[in-house]
Amino acid sequence: MEKVVVMSKQSQSNLMDDLRPIMPPLIRLLAGIIVLVVIQATVLGFPGITSLIPTTTFTIAALVVFTLGLVVSAIVLKFGTQLSTSLGDAYKSYRSYTPLLTWLFQMIALVILYNVSKPITASYFATIPWAYPLIFLLIAIGPTIKVVMNTVSALEGKNTSKHLQTN
Repeated sequence: MEKVVVMSKQSQSNLMDDLRPIMPPLIRLLAGIIVLVVIQATVLGFPGITSLIPTTTFTIAALVVFTLGLVVSAIVLKFGTQLSTSLGDAYKSYRSYTPLLTWLFQMIALVILYNVSKPITASYFATIPWAYPLIFLLIAIGPTIKVVMNTVSALEGKNTSKHLQTN
């Protein structure tokens, strides 16, 4: 009976040792997002937050959401890419997925930025509403092309480029 208990404690210890390299960026990512969402929910409950800012067409709430969304986007970008890098460093079998995971966090940060900046920029793009999504689409194309090129070259291997040069 004692051997079962010892093995159980040992397997729990090994599980925590296996997860230890990715825990700091994961905790930073989750804690940052949770704290900012709680702050946003609290601030948006303040009285008078929905009033317009003088000489502008947007509300104080829209400015608060934009500011906090900008910070959340930065947190997702910074700690998400740290998480993907530490995952690749800690687990060699996941190393090839690091660029894809980094791209995923970049796209999540971009979508957050797109959604929180829409109320602030709506009046500027009233006459050309197609331009706002187009700007973000153009921004997203860069990292997407980069991850596709890296993934294709990783799948082809190093010998393919030598083979193409000799033919």
